[in-house]
Amino acid sequence: MTAALKSIEAKADAAIEQARRNQPPPFYGEGDSGEQPLPVRPLTITFADTLPKEFSPPDELIEGMLSIGRLSMLYGDSNSGKTFAAISMACAVASGTNWLGKRTEQSAVVYLATESPVSVIARVQAHQDHFGVRVPNFAIVHDPINLFASDADVTAVANAVRSIEAEQGVKVGLIVCDTLARMSAGANENSGEDMGQIIARLERLKDESGAHVMVIHHSGKNAANGARGWSGIRAAIDTEIEVTDTDGKRCLEITKQRDLPTKGDRIGFRLEPVTMGRTKWGAPATSCVVLNADAPVKLERGKRLSQIAGSIEEFLLTRGTGSKKRDIVAHFEGRHDKSAIYRELKKMAEAGLVVEIAGVVAINKRVPNGAN
Repeated sequence: MTAALKSIEAKADAAIEQARRNQPPPFYGEGDSGEQPLPVRPLTITFADTLPKEFSPPDELIEGMLSIGRLSMLYGDSNSGKTFAAISMACAVASGTNWLGKRTEQSAVVYLATESPVSVIARVQAHQDHFGVRVPNFAIVHDPINLFASDADVTAVANAVRSIEAEQGVKVGLIVCDTLARMSAGANENSGEDMGQIIARLERLKDESGAHVMVIHHSGKNAANGARGWSGIRAAIDTEIEVTDTDGKRCLEITKQRDLPTKGDRIGFRLEPVTMGRTKWGAPATSCVVLNADAPVKLERGKRLSQIAGSIEEFLLTRGTGSKKRDIVAHFEGRHDKSAIYRELKKMAEAGLVVEIAGVVAINKRVPNGAN
């Protein structure tokens, strides 16, 4: 073995040993430019045979939805109710009460109201007034927060979290970022380079605080394609929840879940108007609170129709108007069994493909023809 090779091996052994001791490693080798030596960065390694036998499940903040120390995104169209849902969720966590039938782990909440502090305050007031409670440990940050410009605002939020915990004596379990668009001012939402920096700062906030960080975001122009902007955001988050409003029937659907087996779960809710007072013109000043409701049936898109359902759809489309069930059955007499026709009509109604009004069945024009 040459002296040069021995020297290289000795330096590598020294670096590994110092990494094991969790100490800064020595410099060895040279960078591509030959100007600056490159440091050895110690990696965090766990060996499988050192793992405990007991499994530690995710530490859930909201049962089946959010876990401590994770990153989520709550998104939906404008006026879908996503901010109302986020505030209701945050109030439940801060007070340790059930949220739409789900248990919560009581923790302090920091709500970064970058989009509209006044609106957030009014909605929290409406929640307190309607339910006759005072929500403890719910901190609303009024200042604009920019996660793109620099690390300064991440540091400011992390410091605020530590200060709140020290003053209140309660651990912060949830940080709400309202909204991603306002907190990424100056960034190109479709740029991986720009949004990658923002995700890195959200991760830093999550790691430094130990809290769950939930980001409120908007749907894209085509709602079927999910949240707006760079697709890498979805890959980076642990939980994704879509908020929809279909003819006044609102729903939260878990569309991604990394740690919990609840992907696909749908939670219905409704917005109840609350009169808070009067404007200077004497008109009612109102807000809303979130109340429990049945989740609307999900419209089936991309699923091929059965032969009978396809025949029914073709008949209704050709007819151009609705038709009574008995007339549909009569049309297919000799081709399809009566009971099979009724079964398919029921399935099509449950899937939202047809609607029935006053005994007349018609194609639901909100769903693309054929749904396939």
